[in-house]
Amino acid sequence: MFHSVANECELTVSDLVIVTDNAANMLAAAQIDNLAHITCFAHTLNLAAQRALKLTTVSRLLGRIRRITGFFHRSVIANHELLEKQKLLQLPVHKLKTDVATSWNSALDMIERFLEQQPAICATLLSPQVRKSGNDICTLSNTDISTAEEIALALKPMEDATHIMSEDSTPTLSVIAPLHAQLLHDTEAAGVAAADTPVIREIKLAMFW
Repeated sequence: MFHSVANECELTVSDLVIVTDNAANMLAAAQIDNLAHITCFAHTLNLAAQRALKLTTVSRLLGRIRRITGFFHRSVIANHELLEKQKLLQLPVHKLKTDVATSWNSALDMIERFLEQQPAICATLLSPQVRKSGNDICTLSNTDISTAEEIALALKPMEDATHIMSEDSTPTLSVIAPLHAQLLHDTEAAGVAAADTPVIREIKLAMFW
């Protein structure tokens, strides 16, 4: 089919370049016919971010946050109480988010929304009417909150890069090289910058090295 389209356009296959995701079948197809092949940079960013999300420290924390947000999604009482606490604490009236497996940046969205609403979440879970229906749901510890902040900080450059690569009104090919260089620069020599916490260092190493 590829050769047929090339012939129809009066082009030789050597004139063309295939761009696909990083799936094994796509890589194999390009290799079979010796086609010039470039993998999608946005998909490469996704794979790198997914590696970070699979780290034990990160996945465990995501599981704790997911359990809490899931409880609020199921409980009308908890949601109503959360709304009251948001108003009382003068926080943005935002719903909590839960991540989905097919979108890595949804995990970052979930963490950032949880951090934004953490005071209201904590106050809600301590209220007597909510504890009756969710007495096994506990908010995060101070250590967990610090870890969540570090994860969000480490993943933010990847989110920015993904948004740039997802632009549909301007070409993105010319930004790949500078984006890649900037991301590598942000890792500070393989993620061993003196200011990096162990969690941030582990995430950087998983994504870029």
